[in-house]
Amino acid sequence: MQDKPQNFPTTQANGSPLKPLTEAILERRATNQFTSEEVPEEYLNAILRFGAQAPSGYNFQPWRFVVVRDEANRKRLQGVAFNQSKVGEAPVVIIAVGMKEEWKRTADEVFREGAARGAGKKENVESAKQGAVGFVSSMDAAMWVNRHTMIALTTMMLVAEAYGFDTAPMEGFDAASVKREFGIPDEGEVVALLAVGRMQPPDKPYTGRLPLGRIAFGERFGEAWKE
Repeated sequence: MQDKPQNFPTTQANGSPLKPLTEAILERRATNQFTSEEVPEEYLNAILRFGAQAPSGYNFQPWRFVVVRDEANRKRLQGVAFNQSKVGEAPVVIIAVGMKEEWKRTADEVFREGAARGAGKKENVESAKQGAVGFVSSMDAAMWVNRHTMIALTTMMLVAEAYGFDTAPMEGFDAASVKREFGIPDEGEVVALLAVGRMQPPDKPYTGRLPLGRIAFGERFGEAWKE
């Protein structure tokens, strides 16, 4: 099991301070065009390692990530992603995959490791694991892995922004073709693509959001939240 990230970069690649989380959320935009500037290995590893820290139901971590950097492979991916230019331009494109069955095979490891670290009693591991597996198995598998994989992908997107990199999450692709081209198992649900790199100006303007009173409710749906 991976521990909490250690020795990760504490500044942006240009030496600037990391963006605070609130600033990263407010400044992030889906980038339309990328430069060819590489993402340094230490930053790419940090983005992936922090993504792995995202929460998931029972800590099952059903996500897997295919990191595509080779130019020829990015062009292949572009071809099955409706020929979106950003897929070929960005130096890194991450294919986010939700595994609908693999989490069951690692459930024992997850629960025993959790108990060893103080999360529950060792003598209760088997019953707790069986209860968790049974509960999750009662859900729609594709929907369940989609939810959790997107949490991890969003975490990586915000960490990349904090490090000063730009991103573009994408839902436009032929999932069956992506699976075929990149050797993704049948059980894998291709959830999204995430391009990571440096933006080619101009930046996208902030387009606004619906007022909080129209999207947040107090106590019951329809009762507007009052700021």
